[in-house]
Amino acid sequence: MHPNGWDMNLHHERIEASPPASTMSFCLTTDLTGNGRPDVIVGALGDEHEVQFPLVDKSVDLLSVFGMGPLARWLQTNVFWYENPGWERHDVASAPELSVGGSLGDITGNGRPDMVAGQNIHQHKLWWFEIPDDPREQWTRRLITDDFEKYHDTAVADVDGDGQNEVVGLSQESKTVFYYDIPEDPTREPWPVANRHVVAEDLDVEGVAVEDVDGDGEVEIVAGPNVFHRTTDGWDREPIADDWQCTRVAIEDIDGDGELEIILVEGDEPYLDDRPARLGVFDPPGWDLTLLHDDLSNPHSLDVADFDGDGNPDIFVAEMGLEDGHEPRQFVFHNDGAGHFEQKELSAGIPTHEAKVVDLDGDGIPDIVGKAYTEPRVDVWQSNP
Repeated sequence: MHPNGWDMNLHHERIEASPPASTMSFCLTTDLTGNGRPDVIVGALGDEHEVQFPLVDKSVDLLSVFGMGPLARWLQTNVFWYENPGWERHDVASAPELSVGGSLGDITGNGRPDMVAGQNIHQHKLWWFEIPDDPREQWTRRLITDDFEKYHDTAVADVDGDGQNEVVGLSQESKTVFYYDIPEDPTREPWPVANRHVVAEDLDVEGVAVEDVDGDGEVEIVAGPNVFHRTTDGWDREPIADDWQCTRVAIEDIDGDGELEIILVEGDEPYLDDRPARLGVFDPPGWDLTLLHDDLSNPHSLDVADFDGDGNPDIFVAEMGLEDGHEPRQFVFHNDGAGHFEQKELSAGIPTHEAKVVDLDGDGIPDIVGKAYTEPRVDVWQSNP
């Protein structure tokens, strides 16, 4: 029992052992039904390819049929969501090879969220999905652009101060950070190139956030270990950590000084570079590093929430389970309010990718929802009040 009275033991439930795709890329939460509880949206690469033929009582893996692979991927339903409570799954859209980093935001101007997601490596399409009044119905997919390759992380936010949302994208293979003004008719396909603004080129990064980092009244784009400040001529890049790779990003006033810190974790290490991953807090204005962990294994989940009820933001990370012989773990780093942390292991043994910390049951205490990347499972960990 925590000194503040919150029990940090979490009840685990595997809410889906047979999702419609086994390699799942992003996990998002929002209240789709209006009942006050966040639902869980999952997007996937799409690699379940069996088609049932009931008349002959057999199934065929289309990928095994010569020339049918592309059709198999296009036929898949690989955007689906789980209704809270009860976790009934709704299969709502098909979009092949979806990458990590889907995002939610109002594209149509109707006050309700829509979704943005792009394709993975060797693919070029970035889409937005219109979520209908009844989110259990099919979501309409529309093309934003196919001019780049692999979109790892997107955001929907007002990045230029005009009072309207834009769509931000990071293209890893094209090494481009960009955003689009939403056209007057967002249903046109693709969106006009004239609406596109390039923030940076020759920059391969992961992790994006839009926030007024420096408190000047104008938002910045944080893309990987870089802060981009808007100027009259474009965007100026301020690097904060040159040697940090493939990062997840969170922004929070960690130490209570009224300034926002940037939290980074190297989500794809050692998968990419054969070295352990680091978790750190970077404190402005000099971006001084407080290193919290330097021996993590592919910690591709990062979030901030008050886990212990003391009013201070704590840091959550979880590991993917990609490293042979390594048991994936979840950690919370309890913050004393002055930027000092106590590490606690929450659970071990369940691979977790792109998890989110959110109050699922309305008790005011953070819960966790996530899914594996290369295993067919979706999981929740609910707190015991």
